[in-house]
Amino acid sequence: MSSEGGVLASFVAPGDAARAIRALRASGFPDVRAAMPAAYPEVLDALGRPRSPIAFASLPGAVVGAGAGVALTVGTSLLLHLVTGGKPVVSVPPFVVISFELAILVGALATLAALLGGGWHGGRPRAFPCGARFTGDRIGVFVPGADAAGAGEVLRAAGAEEVVDVS
Repeated sequence: MSSEGGVLASFVAPGDAARAIRALRASGFPDVRAAMPAAYPEVLDALGRPRSPIAFASLPGAVVGAGAGVALTVGTSLLLHLVTGGKPVVSVPPFVVISFELAILVGALATLAALLGGGWHGGRPRAFPCGARFTGDRIGVFVPGADAAGAGEVLRAAGAEEVVDVS
């Protein structure tokens, strides 16, 4: 539980929460915090948070893994050159499974490397009152130190489901 007071609002839709955050910042409330069950891009954009670079490591890792799977299976088949049952030496259907598995493996390892290499912008979490409520289906917007009249009206106008003065 946070020791500082403020105004806490709950939203159902991420678009409403993002609109409320933008309206609060335009009204002169620079410190706005949000708690949500998933990282909604529109809310993160409204908060001014950069997109995580981890996503830019996962896809190239998966593509490299799929390419390595194709190279491994085709290269092995051409090297051994075993003709079984009159089938072609390089046949795509049996190679799909190996390519898929290597795409998943190398993509996951690239994601882990990006995470350990400093791509995670977690930092120390700031206090957020009643944070457990906002891990299911609601988005919480908290304005610390704000007066209930000013921030509460902006939050209600943006479509807040509930606005509470936290002390």
